[in-house]
Amino acid sequence: MPRLVDGLGMWLAATIGTGIGLAVLLVGPRARSDHDDGEPRRCGRHPMSMNRFPPTTGFVQNLLGIVNDYPTGDPAGLLELVAEILAEDPDPRMRAGQVLALYSTRFWAVHRLRDQRIYDSLIAAAALADATLDTCEEDHPGNADLDDLERIVRWIPAIEDPEVAAAAGLADRDEIALFSCPAWLRLMAQETMGALLARRPTEFGMPDFSLLAPAYVVDGTLDVIELAINVGSDPQETPSQVASLWAAQRLLGDVPQSELLPLTAAACFALVRQDATAPPAVPTHLREVLTRVAADPACAHGERHDVDPDAWLAGVVYLYKPMRFDDDEPVDEALWHCPGQRAAMIRTALRLSTPRER
Repeated sequence: MPRLVDGLGMWLAATIGTGIGLAVLLVGPRARSDHDDGEPRRCGRHPMSMNRFPPTTGFVQNLLGIVNDYPTGDPAGLLELVAEILAEDPDPRMRAGQVLALYSTRFWAVHRLRDQRIYDSLIAAAALADATLDTCEEDHPGNADLDDLERIVRWIPAIEDPEVAAAAGLADRDEIALFSCPAWLRLMAQETMGALLARRPTEFGMPDFSLLAPAYVVDGTLDVIELAINVGSDPQETPSQVASLWAAQRLLGDVPQSELLPLTAAACFALVRQDATAPPAVPTHLREVLTRVAADPACAHGERHDVDPDAWLAGVVYLYKPMRFDDDEPVDEALWHCPGQRAAMIRTALRLSTPRER
């Protein structure tokens, strides 16, 4: 499954000169752990909890301050250091600890960090971590509580130092192994990058999403199904928003005729489904792009084109899926492939959405 970070390295190299050569992820679908069948499993209080954390180091104490929004010292400089360590491709234990640090502080970075250079370095670090993490075939006992950020931070010394890990209790060692798992670390790297990238347009301007083409273009062909899955997953979540922005940006380029319908459907669906919780730049940019590409072609179908937003993604999936089944709900292919269908979707999306201030 292509991950939405493909191509991000090119954008980062052009934007901040990191020169990182990635060929994997962006924000894409919510990442799957190799240990589950879909959504990452979360629990309220960790069943393995012994609360015998390693002694708190200065690094951990500073991270806890950032997590609780009461940072001390230079929090931006600390996160820049985390990004620099990850950029140096450290050993697996050090990489794991720094990914945990990056993940745990992502909300502070999204809402408090105002240095664009450092902000982009965090995106680059998360992308590089994802690109270099391996899969994991082990069946770790228990589940990771990825919402308990303080707990994650407190385990960093044991993640990075084998001697500290060896001193932990049996149940705690299981948890340490789980938080060292590359599959979970990849999930955390992806979620970190997704949150940072979704907020970036509001704070620093829109990145060039057209450079993310490899995320959904496989051997020169648009992966319509993957795009529809991402956009339709949850329009209020980062993966859907970034996928829709990518689709909208691609519409502005010289794309094959066959891509116009699915790209338009993705952007229109996402625009209609945005609510007040979305970063204002998301619906604003979608509206700007759709307004630019809007057309009113001569069409013999009149009012027969489908203007129901709930049908748009399902329609393109039916048209582009490699195999069809008896229980699939068919669509009129001639009607949908007509330029009038794209025009009808754009008119409907622009009418149903309310312009918002940046």
